[in-house]
Amino acid sequence: MAELDDLIDETRDSLRAAFAEAKDNAEVQQDIREQLIALADLQEDIALGELLRRAAVLNRLSAILETAIESIKHNIANFFLDDLNELKDKIDRKAGKTPAGPASPHLGGGPANVVVPPPPPPPPIAHAPVGRLLLGRAPAGCRDPNGPLVMALQAALIRAGQALEPDGSFGKITAGALRRWQRANGFEEHDGIDEAQWKKLTRSERAPALFDICLNITADYEGTSFDRVVGNFDGAGITFGLIGFTLANGEIGRLLTRIEALRPGSIATAFGALYPQLMSILSASRTERIAWADSISLGAKKYDVARPWQDAFKRVGAYPQARRAQIEHAYEVYWKTARSRMSDFMSGKPVTVEDAAFWFDAAVQNSLDNEERELLLEASHSAATGNELRRAFATIIADGSSPKWRRDVLSRKMTFVDGSGTVHDSQYSLECWGIGSAAASADDLAAPSAIIDLVSSVATSSQDEITAPTDESGEAAMVGGSAPLVEAAAGTSPHAGWPLYARFAAFVAQLGLRHFDADELLFLGSQNTGGSCKGLNTYPAEALWPNIAPTAAVLDKLREDLGVPIRILSIYRSPLYNRCIDGSAVNSFHMQFKAIDFSCDTGSPAIWAAKLKEYRSRGVFSGGIGVYRSFVHVDTRGTNANWTG
Repeated sequence: MAELDDLIDETRDSLRAAFAEAKDNAEVQQDIREQLIALADLQEDIALGELLRRAAVLNRLSAILETAIESIKHNIANFFLDDLNELKDKIDRKAGKTPAGPASPHLGGGPANVVVPPPPPPPPIAHAPVGRLLLGRAPAGCRDPNGPLVMALQAALIRAGQALEPDGSFGKITAGALRRWQRANGFEEHDGIDEAQWKKLTRSERAPALFDICLNITADYEGTSFDRVVGNFDGAGITFGLIGFTLANGEIGRLLTRIEALRPGSIATAFGALYPQLMSILSASRTERIAWADSISLGAKKYDVARPWQDAFKRVGAYPQARRAQIEHAYEVYWKTARSRMSDFMSGKPVTVEDAAFWFDAAVQNSLDNEERELLLEASHSAATGNELRRAFATIIADGSSPKWRRDVLSRKMTFVDGSGTVHDSQYSLECWGIGSAAASADDLAAPSAIIDLVSSVATSSQDEITAPTDESGEAAMVGGSAPLVEAAAGTSPHAGWPLYARFAAFVAQLGLRHFDADELLFLGSQNTGGSCKGLNTYPAEALWPNIAPTAAVLDKLREDLGVPIRILSIYRSPLYNRCIDGSAVNSFHMQFKAIDFSCDTGSPAIWAAKLKEYRSRGVFSGGIGVYRSFVHVDTRGTNANWTG
């Protein structure tokens, strides 16, 4: 342990030196402070005997340094960055990794006794410059983007082979996953994404719609996300959902009706014993609805809601259909209102992204009476355009608001004038949210959401479905947790004779996996080498390749977090091979290239599965987890399932 103690001391000294150098950057200092705390936690784990394996300690040290390096990059002197990189490389070498290069296949997955060199890397791709930003990390002191557009980005990264929690927050983890994807796909690494990158990432011809960009910022200003409910703090009854749908005007009732149509029975299931009372309140008069909202609102400001109702609305908001319904309702009602107001008050004037965002936010937050409309119309007849005109509009709308809320209204609207500002005590820089002075065409204003399918695809931690005990067993169960030796000529891959091998290797390289390579994902199975099933397996069809990306990403994350090698025991199975294997499910997800059976060198299947269930509960993936005597099955089927075999 003396060697590890020395490395820990060296890491601490390097971080402290970087902390001192970053004295003028509070955000960087806070990031380094967090890594010093992580280092102290590591020492405590070692002292308590909870972390005794040398490899796990080295991996934790490497991760601490990697986070620190990402934080200080471009912020403090290069020689400090060089020192940290040099120390990280030294630790990685001691852990058996190749610094700044592809990980050894035997440190990732696949049979540990397979002596195969990694596949040749795809030819280098010229780095593409970052164009107009759609989303990006905010500068120091400003709020990072949050909301449905970020959730869509996270969902796309998951599909592309990155494992992360789709929480709608553009933090360090999302930025790190994006950078890995950019690096693997020939783009300049950047804590943001432009339209060209978005289209490649999502494999779509459409970038996010103007509506999507405007929805994202206003949803953050509202602060209630897809699943949060707040009390009668403003006289509107309770307020729920992405842009604050209210009870008093009957909007919550209309939204719940839409969700019920998309997912029959969901509202009764989510509210349980509260359902009859909910139905009664939704059909009551406005006065009765507000009185009831008062009765369940808590705190001096009536902002909180009684826990049973809070939990019920949270369950509703977790449904993918609820996310779809909220986005559809926002477009059909509030985006329509915003476009109508732009038509009324900006006729004949150039319209920008900032204008569209301003009027959408006003449609969500502010009703207009006749006097306000007349004043807005008068302002629109002036020669003013751009910031000057929006400033006049902002003042009129704020002056027409309740005196209690005037300051809040004005501060929100002025962010679309100045491009920055403070809302609810948070500082915003709207450029990072994709909002600027670019022109908005009639087609831009008419386009519906381009992210609704991605957002609706995000996994939730809904109740697990328990399946048959023998579901998805078979090949891995037969081999007892190990795989046969596969010999390969020096410098070649055992799969090099497959005509599509180079294309598959390039596809895997674009996933940005840290611990798995193409050869491991092409393991044909132990029973394919001998016995009655010999030669029956084939390589997956190219149309199936994208299916393995999220499953491989989950295993890659598990490998990183556990800090131990993972052996792939079974992955793709052709229908003929699957039928030949005793105990295989008839509709096995291995045939869709969505499943992996694996084992680790240390720990137990129960421990590995518990970690996977933790990921699933946070929305990293949705799929099946099967626990067997010597291995675990994981797949990304899209619905949750647990079983033991």
